[in-house]
Amino acid sequence: MHKNTILSIVSLTALLHTGLAHADWPDKAITWVVPFAAGGPMDVVSRPVAKKMSEILKTPIVVENRPGAGGAMGIDYVARAKPDGYTIGIGSVGTQAIVPNLGGSIKYDPIQSFTNIGLLGRYTNVLLVNDKSPITKVSELVGAGKKPDSNVTFGSAGNGSSNHLSGELLRALSGTKMTHVPYRGSAPALTDLLAGNTTFMFDTFNTSMSRIENRSLRALAVTSPKRSPFLPGVPTMDEAGVSGYADAGGELWWGVVGPAKIAPTIMEKLNAALRDALNSPEVQAQLKNQYVEIWSSTPDEFAKVVQSSFQKWNKLVREAKIDTPN
Repeated sequence: MHKNTILSIVSLTALLHTGLAHADWPDKAITWVVPFAAGGPMDVVSRPVAKKMSEILKTPIVVENRPGAGGAMGIDYVARAKPDGYTIGIGSVGTQAIVPNLGGSIKYDPIQSFTNIGLLGRYTNVLLVNDKSPITKVSELVGAGKKPDSNVTFGSAGNGSSNHLSGELLRALSGTKMTHVPYRGSAPALTDLLAGNTTFMFDTFNTSMSRIENRSLRALAVTSPKRSPFLPGVPTMDEAGVSGYADAGGELWWGVVGPAKIAPTIMEKLNAALRDALNSPEVQAQLKNQYVEIWSSTPDEFAKVVQSSFQKWNKLVREAKIDTPN
């Protein structure tokens, strides 16, 4: 038999075996990595979506929290996993666009290290102070930050998280002195804000709204271009006097990612399951209750969002002269 014919048969056989293996996927549990602490915004949003995808794919999906370095540790774990579709995770504008621009020692490439499975949703950050704080509006916070003896501090979910950069953006645009205090997730940062150990922080509605409603936290402004329907009485940062804030900060989003080079057939199954989950009435109701605007996409659409966000935050980090180690 001719050598080329033998090679063709071998190649065809390998392709057939690969196709059969992918046809059986999934045949074991899938790990869904959340790169922040349990109880934080990404964790709370992940669980109903993972649960519904588990039902759709007819296989267990186990949510695993791997916090640290503004989400970089957990998302790096996803990037280094075997690209067989059994390890995926929730990424964000923070992990995929902000952290990689901060000049730290991250080991993943936000563009090349991942399979972009699909977008999950948009979110908004809200500027919060302890309800016992004498600060009642953004101008007073800015004024406190401009005093010679300023001791204004703000907490975040970690270096490079979106609530970290929301604070850095306020500092840069207002020309104030503010000190960042990173935590291993939003939940412990909120705990210290409630205890009066930090001056303010930015956080998402889904982990802060109950505290706003029970008046333990005071909302001063939202980061979105328009007022939020969830807090219509609270001004935007621009309305509160920080001009150009919404344009500079860009859109905040979450999406599902996996390691690079997941087979297209598996990626398509994951994307279809994600989109079906986001279209289900129960997940839509659950995410609405978490103040999340659902944003579903194809993998290609998600990849374009990652690229655009990366470029926008690259510009912001350079212009605001933000250089925080991870």
